[in-house]
Amino acid sequence: MKKTVIVVGAGISGLTAASALAKNYNIILIEAADQCGGRIRTSAQKDFSSILEAGAEFIHGHLKQTLKLLKKAGIDYVPVKGKMYRKEKGSIEEQKEMIEGWDKLLKKMKRAKKEMTMHDFLHHYFAEDKYADLRRHAVAYTEGFDVADVKKVTVHSLYKEWSAEEEENFRIPEGYGELINYLVQTCEEKGCRIITKEAVKQIDWQKNDITVITSAENKYTADKIVISIPISVLQQTGSAGSVNFTPPLDGYINAARQIGFGTAIKILISFHKRFWKKDMGFIFGDEYIPTWWTQLPDSSCMLTGWVGGSKADHLCTESDNELLEKALISLSNIFDLTLDEIKNNVKAAEVFNWKKNPLALGAYSYDIPGAVDAKKILNTPVKGSIFFCGEALYEGDSPGTVEAAIVSARQMLKKIRKSS
Repeated sequence: MKKTVIVVGAGISGLTAASALAKNYNIILIEAADQCGGRIRTSAQKDFSSILEAGAEFIHGHLKQTLKLLKKAGIDYVPVKGKMYRKEKGSIEEQKEMIEGWDKLLKKMKRAKKEMTMHDFLHHYFAEDKYADLRRHAVAYTEGFDVADVKKVTVHSLYKEWSAEEEENFRIPEGYGELINYLVQTCEEKGCRIITKEAVKQIDWQKNDITVITSAENKYTADKIVISIPISVLQQTGSAGSVNFTPPLDGYINAARQIGFGTAIKILISFHKRFWKKDMGFIFGDEYIPTWWTQLPDSSCMLTGWVGGSKADHLCTESDNELLEKALISLSNIFDLTLDEIKNNVKAAEVFNWKKNPLALGAYSYDIPGAVDAKKILNTPVKGSIFFCGEALYEGDSPGTVEAAIVSARQMLKKIRKSS
């Protein structure tokens, strides 16, 4: 008779785990939200000429597990097109490299102490006035791309990721939601029981004896359990998605709190007509919403605004209308158009503030001092009965949170099979 495994969280990591385990176990997959996917949310709206990606959008290079899964699912992906531009000192100029002095920066980062923060690194190695622009751009990239606080994130972790980046990135024309749909269908075909709109609130456990109680006061039992909720939720007590363990797992919860978790706000705006250069892929500025990108190779009249890190922390308490206003002001300043010209051109807009989502409480993780040891703890099974996985527990250096989530799930699978 097959043993039962409960998987908590139906994001990409939980779905990957459930699908793979279903061959040898009865699977109960429990998701607190009204749909599977976690921070992957793809939708379509009539006033937008492109699909809307609330969360994950890009594939950052030739990421082995992500591309392998897309191929297996028969889902197309295409290279991201367009050039990078920066609004600097009053004019928009093409940017040939991510940061001027990038190679020199990486060389110094490689030699930095492992637990040194990016803030301390920049003020130790690049403190002179001549490096002012480099410091500003490095901070913007750290907080924008990695949604990391420069005073907390380790240089070593940024170096591992940045040095592994590739020039060619990809996007999925139909959206990451297609991958979620494929995994859900695969799970269902394998007999997984998928439960949505129930948050796991209590886990009573002994070795190979798990009892789960949800927000709907339903009880589920299993031999083992996989926890794949965001690390931000695991860190919290009393939040909508928080879980209580009996007996307590204080060492694991404390370890979770040694991993950084960043904030991000995404603003998608559909316009009646394009006002940016045809070859523009990304444009960066020093505004409320500093990073924008187009949909190239799709030529739709849509721009996506992005702000992460400490800037997003300051903005995340504002209403969607206030955030949209700041986005429009940002575009007005970047493109030297009046605010009325921008506003009169808006067809539709959507704001996705992940910090306000109680089941996410932010965007994705980053390493702070102590995170490496914390991941080792969380990647160690609890008496062969409780297993953790998710993008925050990934110990490699490939960029991309989806890739990290998939790899973390696959690494956990080996441990759960070994425990049986």
